[in-house]
Amino acid sequence: MKGKIKIGLLLDSYLLPAWKYKTIEGIALSDFASVSLVIKNESKSPVSESRKNPGPFVYRLHRKFDRFLFNRKPDYSEKINLKPLINNIPEIQINAGGNGNPVGFGTKEIDEIRKYNLDIILKYGYENLTGQILTLPRFGVWVYMMDNFDTEQEGTSGYFEVVTGNPVTVSALVKLGDGEDENQVISGAYEATCAYSVNLNRDKLFWRASLFTLRAIFGIFKYDESYLERLKGKFRDDLLRQAGLRPPSSGSSIRYFGKALTIILSKIVKKIFYSDPFSWMLLFRIGNAGDFKNNSYDSFRKLQPSKDRFWADPFVLRSNGSYNIFVEEFIYKKNKGHISVLQLDGEGNLQNVKRLIEKPYHMSYPFIFESLGSHYMIPETGENKTIDIYKCTGFPDSWVFVKSLMKDINAYDTTMFNYNGKWWLFALVDEINCPSGESPELFLFYADDFMSDKWISHPYNPIVSDIRTSRPAGNIFIHDGKIYRPSQDCSGRYGKAFNIIQILIINEKEYKEKEVIKVSPDWEKRLKGAHTFNFSGDFTIIDTYTFRRRAI
Repeated sequence: MKGKIKIGLLLDSYLLPAWKYKTIEGIALSDFASVSLVIKNESKSPVSESRKNPGPFVYRLHRKFDRFLFNRKPDYSEKINLKPLINNIPEIQINAGGNGNPVGFGTKEIDEIRKYNLDIILKYGYENLTGQILTLPRFGVWVYMMDNFDTEQEGTSGYFEVVTGNPVTVSALVKLGDGEDENQVISGAYEATCAYSVNLNRDKLFWRASLFTLRAIFGIFKYDESYLERLKGKFRDDLLRQAGLRPPSSGSSIRYFGKALTIILSKIVKKIFYSDPFSWMLLFRIGNAGDFKNNSYDSFRKLQPSKDRFWADPFVLRSNGSYNIFVEEFIYKKNKGHISVLQLDGEGNLQNVKRLIEKPYHMSYPFIFESLGSHYMIPETGENKTIDIYKCTGFPDSWVFVKSLMKDINAYDTTMFNYNGKWWLFALVDEINCPSGESPELFLFYADDFMSDKWISHPYNPIVSDIRTSRPAGNIFIHDGKIYRPSQDCSGRYGKAFNIIQILIINEKEYKEKEVIKVSPDWEKRLKGAHTFNFSGDFTIIDTYTFRRRAI
């Protein structure tokens, strides 16, 4: 687009929660958008009494207790005064009322707003909107689903998912329909629910949502006005669902609070008896590797290290009749992983273990690929905020650092794929600094050369925003002419299961995929998760884990 995108703000108050303030700050500091108008609700009670209902005493006590135990800084809900940031922006004052009825704008008010030629109106106040205001801005009126579409009150978002044990919490930025057109999801995410804390769950939910608006505005600026139309179909309609918008009843709140206390106590007990790093082991089978749809994992052979460490994230290459398994080797006392190779003979017997690459920071997920007769590795180095590439100078145990493909990025489990003359780089990226890289967002970049310094971000980024399918879990492969991407399901618990995802479309303008298979480690009761799938020739390998008991 030519010129900056003009943004209008619907506000009840200049005091905004920190996560919303961050969005406006991003617009104000950007070179592609500007706040052009504030439409201020001058009603004495802009939020109706029904919306101010704080809920039963036990519900409020639960929320205060939870915040006391699990408070994280910066606080997503801290109120910040927006006025100094947009002090010179024109303001129109409107008495919109606040009795819960739809808010309409009169002809005079609409004509006044029209003078500013707004491209987008961000709704951070008022109640239900109706009438011309919905079609006045070029790209519509945008609102967060978590705001119940009508106020800036956050209500119970992220609460019911915790107390009912839902492993996924949803958030969405929505373009409001005008009666003829339905609401359209512009951006959204399926976040992993924090099972034991409402406040931590909301913290992730709202900080993640703070990214949505600026991404979408930039998309329109960079890719033209058809960008929103191209987004249709990317997000599923269930992101629009609004479960549990009102506080629970007195009876339910007592039950939920009791359940929350039980979960917290069980977590404390688990911390006492079990360590955070799990006990990972490898499972493999020789023969019939291509039949990934019919694998019977209960017949796989186990490959376990000594009790002072674990092996995970296996990538396998067959060479000269033997199998070389590249793994994250994690030493419990060091609380840090490095990259090692396990060498198996043709019968699958372990012959040797050798440490390959160790750095002061944690390393894992040794993604291996071949190009022009040479082998390369991209280990996960998220703790170092880089995507690094190594070259093999003597297979399988001599590797040298070549360069950082990207820097200053919280990227995890980078996986490359060479297809249709392009190199495609998939990586889980965390832009809000979640613990353990617990992000639901998969990003895609492309370049003509895998050594490129100028990777191009896909216009759909993040291409997947779902904790159940986003994180890479092994080599992307082609089978019977179809492209498949192994991925992790981290809902409820990290590495709970893995999926085989079929990539339906991948090019510079589009990306589409669908889940084909989900593999949960239900063939053995003590197993708690599985999160990598790889094969080479006739050799298939996965990893699984159990909880690791402390020595007490």
